[in-house]
Amino acid sequence: MTGNENAGLPTLTEDISKTALREFFRDKPFVFLGTGMSCAVDSRFGMPALTSELKRSVIVDAGNRQQSMQWSETLESLNCGDDLETALDHVTDPQLLHTITSATADFISGLDREFALRMSQGYVEWPAVVFFKLLVDSLPSSDSTLHVLTPNYDTLLEHSCDAHSIPYTTGFCGGLQRTIDWPTAIRSMQYTSRVMQRRRLRTVTKDRKHIRLYKVHGSLNLFFQNNIVVENNSWMWNAPDFTSRVMIAPGLSKFQTLQNYRRELLAYADAAIDQANRFIFLGYGFNDSHLESYINRKLIENSCRGIIVTRDSNVRIESLLRRSENLWLVCKMSEPNQEGTRIFNKQYSDWLVIPDKRLWDIATFTAEILGG
Repeated sequence: MTGNENAGLPTLTEDISKTALREFFRDKPFVFLGTGMSCAVDSRFGMPALTSELKRSVIVDAGNRQQSMQWSETLESLNCGDDLETALDHVTDPQLLHTITSATADFISGLDREFALRMSQGYVEWPAVVFFKLLVDSLPSSDSTLHVLTPNYDTLLEHSCDAHSIPYTTGFCGGLQRTIDWPTAIRSMQYTSRVMQRRRLRTVTKDRKHIRLYKVHGSLNLFFQNNIVVENNSWMWNAPDFTSRVMIAPGLSKFQTLQNYRRELLAYADAAIDQANRFIFLGYGFNDSHLESYINRKLIENSCRGIIVTRDSNVRIESLLRRSENLWLVCKMSEPNQEGTRIFNKQYSDWLVIPDKRLWDIATFTAEILGG
């Protein structure tokens, strides 16, 4: 995407861009949290490392012609340069999907355990935690819920919220093993307070400022148990054999699973997205066809405001930029070995390049834009 297609438009400056980005946060955004925020902790959370792991660890039944053919087609697709999402479109066999999901879970859960323990000891901090704490703390008492959607399986956000005393709910309630119950979960984010009204002390219910987290592709701590979805943290790093994980594998086959478990995974997320009018995407690569329908409707058809903060741009992001009236991109410079920032919005004539600042890094973005 070049500036020529926007000839005649005003020039974007650093002051203009920062003013616009700060103005965006005058109202509460809906947050899409992508894999890039996990990769900011360790690159092994990304698709390249997972792709390598699946190539190494997935073993199909040589006597099963369908499995062998589908996995061969997947490997061929990967070797031709397709991304994992595209390559796994070849897989429809239920047992092969289960094998892939199990291999993915084993790999991600090992990383999750490693960094959860390091976070609990204070050796590692998730780079986005200050961003989320500032957003939650700044929520008005009349609108105290920060809505966050993620396709990520890991629990880095949850561990970070616990470490920094940021209240959150995933919609599950109960004891060691919890079931989905959004109304009860929402009530758990409330508290009572005694206030003076008309010269009398009255008890009123107020909402705590908190994150409502929608893990729409499942999570390491979600499982199918007795035909229902349960959340069990004690199983997430070493799942028992008698249960199966709720982790929706990449590829088109996910849509049937989403339909089967839409109430558990998506119902409340759907409503929150419908009500939102501004969106921020952190480390999000826009490679999910299902979520794209939401994004297109809000950013393109409804011209809602949006910001993408990510290390690397791609053709999907730049296509969305061309079609969206109020969308900003903050990413890394495209030249090799350059760590500076590029910023783009189609209302301006060309990219703004800031070679000496890493605004695409969420910690720097938070400090420069939110003052954290």
